[in-house]
Amino acid sequence: MEEEASMKRLCVLVVALMLLLTPALATAQIEQGRIIGTVIDAQGAILPGVTVTAKSAALIGTRSVITESDGRYRFPALPSGNYALTYELAGFTTLVREGIVLSVGTTLTLDIQLQVATLAESVTVTGESPVVDMATTKVGSAFSGEKLVGIPTATDIWSMLGQAPGVRMLGFDIGGSHKSQQSGYESFGIRNQNRVVNEGVDTTEGTGAAGWYADYFVNEEVAVSAAGADVEMNTPGSAVVQTTKSGGNIFKALTNITYEADNFVGNNIDDGTRARGFTGQPNLIFWEGHADFGGPLVKDRVWFFAAYNHFKIDKVISGVARNIATDLGIFDNFTGKGTWKISQKDTAIGYYAWGRKQKPFRGLSAAVSPEAVLAQDSASWLYKGQWQRLWTNRFFVDAQLGLFGYGWPMKPRVDFHDNPPRHDTGTDFDTGAGWLVGNAGGPFNADRNKPQLYVKGTYFLPDKLGSHDLKLGFEWQDDQSVSTNNGNSGPILYLDRNGLVDEIRLTDFNTFESFKKDWTGNDDRNMRHAAYIQDRWAPSGRITLTLGLRYERQRPHYQASIRKPILTEAFEAFTSPAKTLLVRHTVMPRAGISWDVTGQGNTVLKVFYGRYYYNFADRLDNLNPGGTNRKDFKFLDQNGNRLYDGPQELGTLVRSSGGTSTVLDENLKTPYADEISTAFERQFWGESLIRAAYIRKMVRKDFTTFNVLRNGQFTVPTTVTIPIRNVGDPPPGVNQTFDLMDIPPALRGQVQNVVTNIPADVGGGDYTYDTITISGATS
Repeated sequence: MEEEASMKRLCVLVVALMLLLTPALATAQIEQGRIIGTVIDAQGAILPGVTVTAKSAALIGTRSVITESDGRYRFPALPSGNYALTYELAGFTTLVREGIVLSVGTTLTLDIQLQVATLAESVTVTGESPVVDMATTKVGSAFSGEKLVGIPTATDIWSMLGQAPGVRMLGFDIGGSHKSQQSGYESFGIRNQNRVVNEGVDTTEGTGAAGWYADYFVNEEVAVSAAGADVEMNTPGSAVVQTTKSGGNIFKALTNITYEADNFVGNNIDDGTRARGFTGQPNLIFWEGHADFGGPLVKDRVWFFAAYNHFKIDKVISGVARNIATDLGIFDNFTGKGTWKISQKDTAIGYYAWGRKQKPFRGLSAAVSPEAVLAQDSASWLYKGQWQRLWTNRFFVDAQLGLFGYGWPMKPRVDFHDNPPRHDTGTDFDTGAGWLVGNAGGPFNADRNKPQLYVKGTYFLPDKLGSHDLKLGFEWQDDQSVSTNNGNSGPILYLDRNGLVDEIRLTDFNTFESFKKDWTGNDDRNMRHAAYIQDRWAPSGRITLTLGLRYERQRPHYQASIRKPILTEAFEAFTSPAKTLLVRHTVMPRAGISWDVTGQGNTVLKVFYGRYYYNFADRLDNLNPGGTNRKDFKFLDQNGNRLYDGPQELGTLVRSSGGTSTVLDENLKTPYADEISTAFERQFWGESLIRAAYIRKMVRKDFTTFNVLRNGQFTVPTTVTIPIRNVGDPPPGVNQTFDLMDIPPALRGQVQNVVTNIPADVGGGDYTYDTITISGATS
């Protein structure tokens, strides 16, 4: 399309410009740290013209600004670290303020008083670092790399999320038990709709998963913010921002070895539970080795950092004997980063990471036979580029380009010709070639690429009814998701019930050998463009107003695909042309106020309102006719061989799904969440902090897919008898009868699936979550 062609030309121009400036570039975080303040003299008069210089082991070279006519100064984008600020003005004693600890996305306010020069040339002051963010409205937490290494938890992002205020984990890690898999979580009630950023690259998978198994030990800092986010945040969930070490002016190295054998692991399984066959899923071995090294190639000019991590975990699978199989996971990660101080005004960073994940028995459980597993051997990668320039004392620009992606093929262990896939709906047991019944069609290829471009500028405007910290930005992202079944376990799944034939699932696959040659799967995409503007207006020294607007355009669409089914009696061959599903324009207002209660910079009251629209990502993939289409029929099995021999063995159509049987409600509204929050924070002794906050998130107009022909039609009373048995007991167990409501016989086999906002008469798509949180930290 012309829009995509224009976007590609723009990207080429941006890349060419960046390559002229630096051989490798990297993107920044959603927002880096900031230090602001005012300089006055002993009588309280403002001091313009003061040179303020920032120095840190985390900052390549130094950075200097000059106080404006109102005495204010601002460092707009600083990496997290421990800083010293030097204040210099002719006629006044030079002051050095040390011990300032800055975190990602945090704005620290440091007001300084200079004394008239005496015999002392300079004064060095080491005091308590401010920890209360007096300017922004965000509610979150940050973890330094040093603290992360010292915390005895699993070494992954989900263990960090479990310690963040407002985040509720849906699974808990015990001694590294969850390290090999993602864990779900809620952010003040919101599931999914998160934004996960690794060293500036948006690695969000779908609408909220992490996507990238990052090396835990390369983190310089991890920040989690789930409320009060400004215009750079697009969705109502958590912003999870991980930054990577940069090297520095001193050569440093870290090695870490973690080992846990099965005899290190205890359990609380009693004899009764053990008699029912439950074993738990204890670790048999947990082994992780990490090594990194970084330092200067040229001091204050060129830094480098490199790391390698190898991790192995092997766990018992509950209900599966160890000599049959275990849940083995092997992970390898490589990380590289370079920083180049091109000039006093220009800095460039290059970053690349690559990872591999192997799980040969993925999906194995007491309900899945060893032959029915699907092996995983996937690779993932991310790289990015960033150019930062401080044009003037007031004007700062950050241009960023990056890519995240992965390739994930799943392979069955046995040939479906000899071992056809079967799922028993009565016992919930899988046999034969691997299928993963929760997935529409068994083995799949999951490939994701997310090219992205961000450009941001900030401008400081003093003396206009107070000071204004202006921010404008542009974002482009093409979220590409090719998650399609490859036919490697055949086109048929037998749905038995308690060992007897019952239903059969037909899919529109061709052979695995012809996949990607003669037929293809769905290629779903969401093209996002966003622009935002924000003013942090300080009309006085104790009040900061944050006023912003974010505009976003989403265009969920799919690319052309070819379907050539083997089972032509159920599906027709067709070519699906590329199509735009919908285009949605949204405007998201953000408004907040921060009040310095005491005027001492240690106590703040924050009030915030913001609207966040949902990211469609690949939520509309079932509208793509190029994806898997399936139909479930009653299986007649006329010759009793339990195998499909032709269309004469197809009974009533029970259900269907896929793009050819699902339509889009053209009036579909984009879901959104309105947030209202207030927070009180106070710094006590040292760097101790306490925070009390109330957050309300109001989700509106969520959508789903359902068969509208059945809406309100469950009117026929019916009785169903089902065998119930305890685990370990032989079938059939005890029969139990249930009184249910069913649809009329005339509607059986009738399907009209619609993607639409959830109607009020079936529960509606509006939800409200209220949270009160009290948290504290001490240092």
